[in-house]
Amino acid sequence: MLVLLGLAVMWYGRRASGPETGIVAQDFSLPVVSGGDGQVVLSSLRGSPVLIEVVATWCGVCRRSAPTLAAASRLTRKRAVRFVAVSVDDQESDARLLARDWNIPYEVVHDDGHFAKSYGITLLPTFVVIDADGRIAHVSSGAPGPDDVEEWLAEVGAERL
Repeated sequence: MLVLLGLAVMWYGRRASGPETGIVAQDFSLPVVSGGDGQVVLSSLRGSPVLIEVVATWCGVCRRSAPTLAAASRLTRKRAVRFVAVSVDDQESDARLLARDWNIPYEVVHDDGHFAKSYGITLLPTFVVIDADGRIAHVSSGAPGPDDVEEWLAEVGAERL
């Protein structure tokens, strides 16, 4: 009985973090701390799918998920996908360390708390897939496997070749 309760809580938790699917993603502008310069502005990415992973240095599950996302970002796809890691660490310097220590090959941005609040992020890691039209296509929390990530990206026409 306790195991079933635990599984139910885990399943509910996997669905409880992040925005609703089907809605237009709220625009944001966050400073790039690794993998580029300037800001990542969501509205400027329209026309391409975007996979956002929300992470923090202190999150062990996030650390374990990093290689899966890094590998997925390196694959050739039917449609280009923009991968963005959003660090919710208190300090930008922690976000830079996360990018370096976890070998994240795409942009890492730092959130001062506004992004996480506006997107309803309550669990880490949370993954948000936005389609080329700017709509939330998929939201998930917890450690994904490679097949999970491929399924999410196939939903937005970004199958691997």
